[in-house]
Amino acid sequence: MSGMQQRTFAGGVLVPACSPCDEQGAFLEDVYAALLEESLREPLDGAYLCGGTGDGMHMRLEERKAAIRTGVALCRQAGKRSLVQVGAPTMRDALELAAYAAECGADGISSVPLAGFPHAVQMQYYRALIKAGGGLPAILYYMPQPGASFTLGEVLETLSIEGVAGIKCSSDDLFFTEQLAAEKPAGSVLFSGKDEYLAPAVIHGAEGGIGVWATVFPRAYVAIFRYARAGKLAEAFALQRVLNALCCRVLRYGLLSGYAAIRHYLGLHERVFRAPQPQFDPDTYDGFIREAAPLIDQLRACPCPPEPKGDNA
Repeated sequence: MSGMQQRTFAGGVLVPACSPCDEQGAFLEDVYAALLEESLREPLDGAYLCGGTGDGMHMRLEERKAAIRTGVALCRQAGKRSLVQVGAPTMRDALELAAYAAECGADGISSVPLAGFPHAVQMQYYRALIKAGGGLPAILYYMPQPGASFTLGEVLETLSIEGVAGIKCSSDDLFFTEQLAAEKPAGSVLFSGKDEYLAPAVIHGAEGGIGVWATVFPRAYVAIFRYARAGKLAEAFALQRVLNALCCRVLRYGLLSGYAAIRHYLGLHERVFRAPQPQFDPDTYDGFIREAAPLIDQLRACPCPPEPKGDNA
């Protein structure tokens, strides 16, 4: 315990900050700052920096440091929390980013597992990460995929590491999320990373949400979360159904292309993922938007209910 900083991390809704780039993939720090400032004026609890939506794994190390430095400062200025995803292709870079996040004054660090390594190595990795981060609370980022898929018992064991404060779970398995909520250590926070079932995850015990659609529909995303936390299930699922209907159309079009098209429709900087990832496609845009626009407009117009009294997520 000695020398450790606060090792808890509150729940709520964190927006995964986008990291806009030019056609060559270079990070546009000024555009990033403007977009994040706009997001932080919404009823969100903070920002998740350099995650999947932030395309952190495809940014250069110095670009990620710029995103961390600027993002942490903007969150602090807005009186909101910053959680920095420091996972990287190499452990050396991840540890350097963890130390830099601490130096910048981040409220917490997060990381995807090391792809291709067994559970025992993951335990060593997270301990090293916490040490490099000076004891900042660490949030696991678990999204099962080849080379990085673990049992419930293994995830719970990782959550028991001193300094690990919780988990962002993006599993497609809602039952796994429900079990995780029921068996995680006391005081450990669970963020849902799966937008398609934010409401069910919260009902089953998730205390927060971190999802891509909070970047373009912040009030609707927070509304789903707050309604579910307050037990207003009809309201929560009415909005969840609208969001999921949009998700169905986006997935038919292509997730990244669809997201870029929605950003274009809303007048936002649309290039947020680096090549060779799919980009905005003007040739198919009109057909997609004809289907998607009514849902987009409904979600954008959604009012956000007040935070439930006594809810400290």
